[in-house]
Amino acid sequence: MKFQKRSVLLAAAIALLAVLSSAVVSEALETFSFESKTFDGKSVTDAIFKDSRLTMVNFWATWCPPCVREMPDLAGLADSMPEGTQLAGVLLDVTAGNSSARSSAEKILKNSGADFVQILYDPSMDSYTDGIEAIPTTIFVDSEGRVIGEPIVGSRSGREYRAAIEKALKKTEAK
Repeated sequence: MKFQKRSVLLAAAIALLAVLSSAVVSEALETFSFESKTFDGKSVTDAIFKDSRLTMVNFWATWCPPCVREMPDLAGLADSMPEGTQLAGVLLDVTAGNSSARSSAEKILKNSGADFVQILYDPSMDSYTDGIEAIPTTIFVDSEGRVIGEPIVGSRSGREYRAAIEKALKKTEAK
């Protein structure tokens, strides 16, 4: 009987520990914080989110055909975002030492007319980017850096992104 009681208590303690640790991990992934540079060399941090009710963040790479294909839609969307919202790209393959990816990114951005802010990948983003399973992946972040809703995995049309923005805005209003 003593053994059973200890086993039950141990199992309960392990379950509680698992719940608490998953809550901490979940909370860490619910915010998107970082420190990096923009494509044009300016310093940027998660403070970029503070000035907008909602920021749409699109993770992409120059070698990803669906990412490149959706860039013109994203460019059009960036020009007509609802008031209080903004669009930012995160270039996952452009780093200081990768000049070919940088050259590709310049061409892609120019050809698509995408002049919204592009943030270079930085290891400070790993707590979030490690969870990205495919690209493009798009998330929505509120003014406090909290991720709103579920990520959108795969490319979408401008119309589909617009609907997702409206849905995410409603979630920020509910808070």
